Amino acid sequence: MARPPKPPRSGQGALTLARQSHPVSFEIRFAESQGRRLAKGGITGTPDTMREAFRRGRVRLELDDGQSLDVAIVAHAEGSGTAYFESEA
Repeated sequence: MARPPKPPRSGQGALTLARQSHPVSFEIRFAESQGRRLAKGGITGTPDTMREAFRRGRVRLELDDGQSLDVAIVAHAEGSGTAYFESEA
């Protein structure tokens, strides 16, 4: 029997781009699939930061508990302050 999904976690964190830290808020949902721990969610910051994160593709997201994840930015609309990511946690 499959486990029910955990509720999303949200908080304040930082996105590291080109060795510079940018404050962001995040919402992340963790799941397990075939023995792997996966994470998906959204991050909100300035439109310029989100555009640069999308351009780079892979960035580092630090959560408010100190945990860091390498994330792949998979979606962003030009001019928006929100981007969406996936990660193997």
